[in-house]
Amino acid sequence: MRAHSISAAACAIAFATLLHGEPAHAARNFQLKGSNELSGGIGFAADLTDWTPAGFKWFNDYSRKLTELVWLNFQLNFVLGGDRGHGGCYRDRWGYWHCDDWHGWDGYAIELGFGVKLKWRLRNIPLQFHAKIGGMIDVLFFEWGDFEGADYTGVAFGFRGGFGIRYFFVPSFGIGAELMLPTIGPAFFNHDIGAELYAAIDFNVGVEFRF
Repeated sequence: MRAHSISAAACAIAFATLLHGEPAHAARNFQLKGSNELSGGIGFAADLTDWTPAGFKWFNDYSRKLTELVWLNFQLNFVLGGDRGHGGCYRDRWGYWHCDDWHGWDGYAIELGFGVKLKWRLRNIPLQFHAKIGGMIDVLFFEWGDFEGADYTGVAFGFRGGFGIRYFFVPSFGIGAELMLPTIGPAFFNHDIGAELYAAIDFNVGVEFRF
């Protein structure tokens, strides 16, 4: 009789667990936290023209939720490509500037970005996709050993866009990667260089905090 009572109790517990326990996919489908987001990452910037700093890049951004899909986005990024220290620049017969060691990783930039961030979330796992669309203003710094005065500065304006992915371990923290497709626009320099094309592709791996 006692054995039957124990078996009945075990069955009741198992039935209650089936009724109230969450399946594994539901446990992973937690809601992400908050309407604010801070992201940071490290990666590189690859230049597509002579007049674009390239090398190590440090990425930072803040986003504010407007809707589930649309977030307002601001970026502050830094390119730390170093000094070229060699090579030369010259004008061709049409008056355009050219530099030796084309596509070398060099130069520095402070980049301010602004726009929107669009976010999509998978239903059963905490995986988020996003796209960024907006503009940028870059302050540019170069130092070339045998170029007029050894250094020059400029400012670039243009379009910035790309996409990324994040996996969230808890509702407030995720990791992932991001690819920014050609950041492109005009750049204006000193030393009578004038306007040139600024163009780059960025990649980074980083983290996201939501609160």
